[in-house]
Amino acid sequence: MEDFEVSATSFIYDSKGTLLFKLHGAENRIPVTIEEVPQHLRNAFIAAEDIRFFRHHGFDPQSILRAMKVNYQSGYIAEGASTITQQLVRNVYLSPERTWRRKVKEIHIAYHLEKELGKNKVLELYLNRIYFGEGAYGVEAAARTFFGKSVQDLSIAEAALIAGIPKTPTFYNPFNSNEAAMIRRNTVLHQMYQYGFINYSQWQESLKEPIHLAPSSASNQHTYPFFIDEVIREAISVHGIKEEALYGGGLHIYTTLDRAIQEHAEDLFARPELFPPSHGERPVEAALASIDPLTGHVKALVGGRRYETRRSFNRATMMRRSPGSTIKPLAVYAPALEDGWEPQSLLVDQSLSFRGYEPKNYDGFFRGQTTMVEAVALSVNVPAVWLLDQIGVSKGFNTMKDMGLPLSTNDKHLALALGGMAEGFSPLDMAKGYAVFANGGMSVEPRTIIQIYDAQENALVQPPQTKEVLSFSTAKKMTELLQSAVVYGTGREAMLSRPVAGKTGTSELPPIAIFNNVKGNRDAWFVGYTPELVTAVWMGYDQTDGQHYLRQIYGGSYPARLFRNFTEGASTFLDLRSSHVFTQYPPAFSVSPPYRENRSDEETENQEQDSSPTPLPVLDLDEKGSDSYPVYDAEVDLSDWNQDDWVPSLTAPDNSIEGFLSDDV
Repeated sequence: MEDFEVSATSFIYDSKGTLLFKLHGAENRIPVTIEEVPQHLRNAFIAAEDIRFFRHHGFDPQSILRAMKVNYQSGYIAEGASTITQQLVRNVYLSPERTWRRKVKEIHIAYHLEKELGKNKVLELYLNRIYFGEGAYGVEAAARTFFGKSVQDLSIAEAALIAGIPKTPTFYNPFNSNEAAMIRRNTVLHQMYQYGFINYSQWQESLKEPIHLAPSSASNQHTYPFFIDEVIREAISVHGIKEEALYGGGLHIYTTLDRAIQEHAEDLFARPELFPPSHGERPVEAALASIDPLTGHVKALVGGRRYETRRSFNRATMMRRSPGSTIKPLAVYAPALEDGWEPQSLLVDQSLSFRGYEPKNYDGFFRGQTTMVEAVALSVNVPAVWLLDQIGVSKGFNTMKDMGLPLSTNDKHLALALGGMAEGFSPLDMAKGYAVFANGGMSVEPRTIIQIYDAQENALVQPPQTKEVLSFSTAKKMTELLQSAVVYGTGREAMLSRPVAGKTGTSELPPIAIFNNVKGNRDAWFVGYTPELVTAVWMGYDQTDGQHYLRQIYGGSYPARLFRNFTEGASTFLDLRSSHVFTQYPPAFSVSPPYRENRSDEETENQEQDSSPTPLPVLDLDEKGSDSYPVYDAEVDLSDWNQDDWVPSLTAPDNSIEGFLSDDV
């Protein structure tokens, strides 16, 4: 029986090896005898996991034959046919690998275990050992974690929910997804009715019972919560660590966290003056992700202005939003530079139709032609679309795929140049993309985990692979262009006392009735970097509606200022380094006088209403679906431009175009 003793606590450390947090195992296991487990809870597990439990001898020949047929047809072991006893054996004695050799051992041990202990003791051991997520081992800990009560007090519906969780604890955890947990619960209830454990009336009443979860305990809060949550997610999703091992495997997890930088970021998010004023009952949300471009080490993550509950939605890593113009360097300009275009190359900026797609500049003006330097610095839309058409959408799309950015085939169109995407990117995605420029063209996967050691001190994490995506020459030219965007263009609010490159991005409101004649935006971004850090900042509402949208808040305003405040403070905790991709004198440019085409009101209205050939959905965080609409950048407003504001030549870094851009950029 000593084989069934509880497992060990795991430990999380910061980048300097100092203990950050304990992931407990034994502390949240409360053993109960089989007599203390109510019959309907035992029946729920038998219905969900092993209906012939009391009829077989540790293994189920009928299920094995069915699984053998499925596995033969699939060519690999896809179905395991494990009984409750086999699951217990595998959990205690064997590895989770799917091989015939392990399966034979499992059957052999299961047979002898039941012969030695009997059915009731096996079921008791199983119910005390099974893992439910949230660090809860055993049914008693699960009942207290999810419902705040003992197993004796569970209703039939609550017992069915708990019995359904072990199949996939992360997915069916009701704290993560109430909907998924309810679907699984109802499946177990149907099985209980089907096998005669409950009658029809009990089945129907249990289906109607809502899920009332226990409130999260304040003791579950921890320091650096968004970062710790991402460490747990990365360990499971990237490195293949089972939740059971995380919360009870005695692991030692060494992370990239820099406490000083993370605390600095969290302190900034607690300052309301750094964020746009809110309208309605919900605040403007924000997220920040910052990484070292040379190593990919994540130095700071903040997934929202408030941390709600453990492992909740992390906007820095899980959110997908249109990146607006911050995508232009990734999808258009860097691929074009790689293709032989130059910063001083002339680009077309006039009314154009690309097989029915008619992009527009947000201010309604055109410049005839413009250099790449000017187009990047002033975030002009039409030249970006024109250039993507020149180099080919596949060139831009494939470059971003090579960077490891999450694109879908539905994103392969010209509107990608302006951030028109089916879903979009997270701040960590954007930091990853811009890190390629800061790292001289090399891509490295962002990581919050440096290494994980098991109880036997075996290393479990493979080092991230680096990949050359762009030439050093392209990375340097792109960096110099983005330096110009900060010195002369829409990113001036991000200016630092040391080299900095970056790009603003803003996406427009969807063209639906409630936003007719409304001037505002949906998302505002700034993504920038110094030699030490690449940082992406996003601001916006989780759900955009008639009351909750950004009132002319651009990427060059609050997001750029938050970037500046964060980067200035973070730099004081770092060893500063030089970088050959930066220049002392960012390229300047002569501003092209803008003009507005002479068009009838009807033609103007038609362009504004029909400016994209295909629907391009951009999804709100909580939407199951969304009305489709094109996404345009909304950076620069030149409606009040006059000839006297035009600076005819910019030849030195200390010149500016302060009077050229409107105050709300």
